[in-house]
Amino acid sequence: MDSRLIFMYILELVLIYLIALIGYYLLHLRRRIKIAERLNRYSVYKEERQTKFFDDFFNMYNNFIKKISSLLYRIKIFNNYSLKYEKYILKEEKKKIDKMDFVSKKVLLSILFILILILFDIIKNQSITILQILVTGLVGFFMLDMLLISESKLLEKERENDLLRAITIMNNSFKSGHSIMQSIKLVADELDSPLGLEFKKMYVDLTYGLSLDIVFKRFESRVKLKDAKYITTSLTILNETGGDIVKVFESVEKTFFNSKKLDDELKNLTAASKFLYYVLLFIPIVIILAIYLLDSTYFNPLFGSTLGYIILSLIVLIYITYIITIKKIMKVGIRYE
Repeated sequence: MDSRLIFMYILELVLIYLIALIGYYLLHLRRRIKIAERLNRYSVYKEERQTKFFDDFFNMYNNFIKKISSLLYRIKIFNNYSLKYEKYILKEEKKKIDKMDFVSKKVLLSILFILILILFDIIKNQSITILQILVTGLVGFFMLDMLLISESKLLEKERENDLLRAITIMNNSFKSGHSIMQSIKLVADELDSPLGLEFKKMYVDLTYGLSLDIVFKRFESRVKLKDAKYITTSLTILNETGGDIVKVFESVEKTFFNSKKLDDELKNLTAASKFLYYVLLFIPIVIILAIYLLDSTYFNPLFGSTLGYIILSLIVLIYITYIITIKKIMKVGIRYE
């Protein structure tokens, strides 16, 4: 291979690494700024933080996203498509974030990926095909979805852990002789998380005179956690029929703890199988990308004839069958006897 092409590929990899590193740094910096602003509310001594470069950058970026969103709102297709992203917005962030902002970010990422592709092809002195632009645009467009899904899973796991902490706090509160309302207030004060805000809402609802079963049903519908249903049912039955609330909550806490322990053990047992499944899933894609980087014209014969399109269709069909087969082989189940 020509030494110039090797240099271009190395330069391309370095540029991709630098862009990914800058993006990671900006995301990490944004999280640090949010944490600092949240902690500043509880500080005894508060000083107004001077606006820095990254603050101006994020403000400019958010304003630009809002302008794109205002344009996309005029298109009906994007209006319908944006509805699926409403579930990723926390209730306390609804005033700052709009569901169309996610679509705007996806469009912006798609354009950015295409511009990077054009830049790399100009550096390598190669022509750009429509297929390259289409694939690169789709990768950029759906990149945000993968980030949102992973972030929502982490948030759900955090809420499950917080729910277990809330049950432990309530159980200890009941042992101390506190009422249900006092226990809810204690959890709201102890938990500094989105779930703690939900307990604060429950306490406010109770202070306004709503019945306990209605308050917990509203709590269950808001958090949308399967384990919250057991708390709702237990407390509602106790409120209506009476009983030893300490023993009931000890049983609930023990059940939750054992369930979480079983889930963690199951994840540890299936971790190797899942890793192997994802490795086998992405091996063909990695090989195709490696061949394409070494020779971008290698797959051109497949797109120039009817036979080529037939071969592509067979490849896609074989790959789908391969994924289904590997998933069934790697599937791990637990049988209770």
